[in-house]
Amino acid sequence: MSISESQNQKGRGGRKPKFDYTSEDFLSLVESYAKKGFTDKEIAHAVGLCPQTFCEKKGEYPELNEVLSRARCAINALVRAKFLAMALGGIKTKNTTIRKIKDREGNLTGEEEVQIVEGELAPSLQAQSVWLYHYDEDWRKVERKQDEDADIPTDIDHGISIDSWIKDKLK
Repeated sequence: MSISESQNQKGRGGRKPKFDYTSEDFLSLVESYAKKGFTDKEIAHAVGLCPQTFCEKKGEYPELNEVLSRARCAINALVRAKFLAMALGGIKTKNTTIRKIKDREGNLTGEEEVQIVEGELAPSLQAQSVWLYHYDEDWRKVERKQDEDADIPTDIDHGISIDSWIKDKLK
């Protein structure tokens, strides 16, 4: 029997795949990289695959695509929550100090005192504006209207009148 006949009898010919793309170990590894914010290209390099091969495997194995999607949804939810917290402001722990207590003679008593210094995180107007722009249709309308109502004089037939705009700015 020739080599090609024996390969046909065994099933697929060619080289054994580098990974079992549906194994829990491989999917868990890919998920951990995706949760760290790695791009597909970076994940491919980290697991030892060519980025093009990784892209092809995502198409072949829906489990791989689902893992990436699930991990990225989780990280997006965390970032969104932190962004909203930054927009709203609030209390943020800045420093925790543990001090050992001494008696009157200067010997350590074995007791500790915990001091927590907190500072208030001010709301971020830029973060609020970005949040509203992305999640509030009414806010987008207001923002677009402000852009449309800019103080640039226009001539209905010919567009912007450069001369009148320059004169207005020089006044």
